[in-house]
Amino acid sequence: MKGRVTDAAFNDVVEIQQYIANDNPVAARLVRTCIEEAVKRIFRFPLIGSEGKNHSVRVFPVRPFPYLVFYTVGRGEVIIRNVRHAGRIRP
Repeated sequence: MKGRVTDAAFNDVVEIQQYIANDNPVAARLVRTCIEEAVKRIFRFPLIGSEGKNHSVRVFPVRPFPYLVFYTVGRGEVIIRNVRHAGRIRP
């Protein structure tokens, strides 16, 4: 199955890293690495995440950090849509 990261998701990760790097560049690199590892895991196991409120979008946590990867699976492709801080998600 092919995997793709949208520009929006890529920009989310860049913004997250830049925000954290203002206080701690080492932590920023660690968070980015964990996000990238979560994305790789999603590409290998597309159904690993749980279904979100919109049943076409799946959600996978970035452990041990409070970030969530939002993605869709379909027609032989996994698409990473967004990466968000869990505190920014509305219930």
